[in-house]
Amino acid sequence: MNNDEKVILIQKKIVDFIRHAALERVRLHSRLDNFTLVDKNADCQAGQILGNWMSLILVSGDSLRITLKLHFCHTDIKQIAYPIYGKQSPEELSDQQTLDFVKELCNLTAGYLVQIFEDNNLHIGISLPLCTRGFYEIFSDYKSSSYPIIKYNDIWSLEYEDINIMGSVIIEILDTPPLEPILTYEIPEDEDDDDDEEMDFL
Repeated sequence: MNNDEKVILIQKKIVDFIRHAALERVRLHSRLDNFTLVDKNADCQAGQILGNWMSLILVSGDSLRITLKLHFCHTDIKQIAYPIYGKQSPEELSDQQTLDFVKELCNLTAGYLVQIFEDNNLHIGISLPLCTRGFYEIFSDYKSSSYPIIKYNDIWSLEYEDINIMGSVIIEILDTPPLEPILTYEIPEDEDDDDDEEMDFL
């Protein structure tokens, strides 16, 4: 395997990790196992407005930087989150509670990624999750590059019935050799869902 092939495989592996983390954590956080992840790269353009609101979090280390954004509207989140808050209907949930729900989903997804990379001896930290209006997505820089930093993006949606949470990701590989161990890493089927594991915040 030459170096170019190795880089392509590393890029794909990171995408697979992120998608897996997002799907597993939305199922866990919403308590809805029927969520699915749908590829949207052919339907959406990176940088376009994908929702009224978005939550974002940064996962970063010496060799890798990931910016994860979840795009949503309040009405969708209220439909899945109201039972978790002990409410009787979506209308009882406040907008602030929906923002908190998606921020925590970002946090859980990033925490899952930290566990995966720690399993491969890669020290990664995460920022605190933020929420802002989806309009500001137009100012994001999704331009791809191959040198000196490998930069690319991915777009997908988390879907349950008529509910849609869009995900957009900017991935930046800063140093390839330390990432090579992930090429042979497979996520264990009997994953530990303990989210209380200590994490470093950026």
